[in-house]
Amino acid sequence: MDKEITLTSIGIDIGTTTTQMVLSRLTLVNVMPGTQVPKIEISRKSVVYMGAVHFTPFLDRNRVDGAALRNLIAQEYECAGIQPKDVDTGAVIITGETAKKENASEIVHALAEFAGEFVVATAGPDLESVIAGKGAGAEEISKRLRIRVANLDIGGGTSNIAIFDRGVCIGTACINVGGRLFEVDTLSRRLTYISPSAQKLVQCLEKQRESALFPVDSPAEELAGIKACLNEMVCCVERVLFHLPIADSDAALVMTNHLPDMPLDGIVFSGGVARYIYQPQAENWWVHGDVGPLLAEAYRSSRAYKSLRVFQGEETIHATVLGAGVHTVSVSGSTVMASKAALPLRNIPAIYPELKTDGTWSWANLAANYDNSLYRTFAAVVPPLADTNFTTIVALARHLAQELLQISGTPKVVVAQQDIAKVLGQSLRCILPEQEIVCLDGIELKLGDFLDIAKPLPYEEAVPVIVKTLVFAR
Repeated sequence: MDKEITLTSIGIDIGTTTTQMVLSRLTLVNVMPGTQVPKIEISRKSVVYMGAVHFTPFLDRNRVDGAALRNLIAQEYECAGIQPKDVDTGAVIITGETAKKENASEIVHALAEFAGEFVVATAGPDLESVIAGKGAGAEEISKRLRIRVANLDIGGGTSNIAIFDRGVCIGTACINVGGRLFEVDTLSRRLTYISPSAQKLVQCLEKQRESALFPVDSPAEELAGIKACLNEMVCCVERVLFHLPIADSDAALVMTNHLPDMPLDGIVFSGGVARYIYQPQAENWWVHGDVGPLLAEAYRSSRAYKSLRVFQGEETIHATVLGAGVHTVSVSGSTVMASKAALPLRNIPAIYPELKTDGTWSWANLAANYDNSLYRTFAAVVPPLADTNFTTIVALARHLAQELLQISGTPKVVVAQQDIAKVLGQSLRCILPEQEIVCLDGIELKLGDFLDIAKPLPYEEAVPVIVKTLVFAR
């Protein structure tokens, strides 16, 4: 690519409480001219249309209304003055409680005509934490100031934490603490719904107090009970964030916790509740039919808010995704092993492993963050090994083969960061002779990246790879 090109990109963010669409223009330029391997970077990006924030439509507590969601996005396309054929790239990200709904996969199929060749992710807690941290600007703050920053993204159903150390994400956590875990009637201001995770917390607190929190006759007593629950929820988040001793009630709230035990320099708040952390609203707290403003009040009284340097995030209501617009063209190492009939492949999610307590890696759990029905396969990323001798690689292949069989999709794709793809791939083929194997190395990937893998270059074993990284609003 010798000249600049402009792409039209769509980002659709479907969350627990709200849904929003963003239309942007991305100008790409090749920063490696001549005969060198292209490296494509964004020289300019601009938001052309920022859609309204809509409530995510539900049929009931467990099912998203796919038809209503499709109509909503169709209206947004019309308001933006574009048609699906006009869009070059984009991303549909399903987050929070919405990703857990019984028919989450139907959401994407309902949007199929709009999504096209988009990156589509049903974001699990790890990916969602990273997406929020990048979109809110915590990653950039951490990189620019060379400090360790936590991003706390507080939505309707969860509080997602991502810690960035000089621009690199070093840990994530997800806790069931959100503004819509308690719902209220906007006229009477009385409780109408308590989520299952909040109910478990209520039971723990009632047992400790030896008295009932709900139901009560007095609105003042009910409000006091809600605030007591929210304060305990925020305390749970603090225990995770600062590695404090856990409480009995934490089991009902903590979903994942992969945070390193390291001191923090600052914190960024994002998500719908963050708006009220930065701009407090004690009056009319019931305006959204939930307890978001009250939860923000509890966070403002927290140790995290008072003891850490608080940075203003780029985004609060949404860590808005503009699209999968950064297309970095790479070429794999020459010692690769690929079943040529399996190529090309498009939009393959890169899956980083989690380190288990026994010291082994697991990819299968993180692969569940994505909707398996949407993807032909996944790319298992192998972190750097301390030793790359033959015995170590064969042992890795045996363990990796077991993990790959738990992950749906074919061919089985593995990306190693060290120059071991040929040996690792051949070892995997011996263990899994009936499986198509694609094993590459020399490709730099991050959690949340997606890959396009082309056919091998003529007369070479190297394979061209396009790495797509989500682009965020600024």
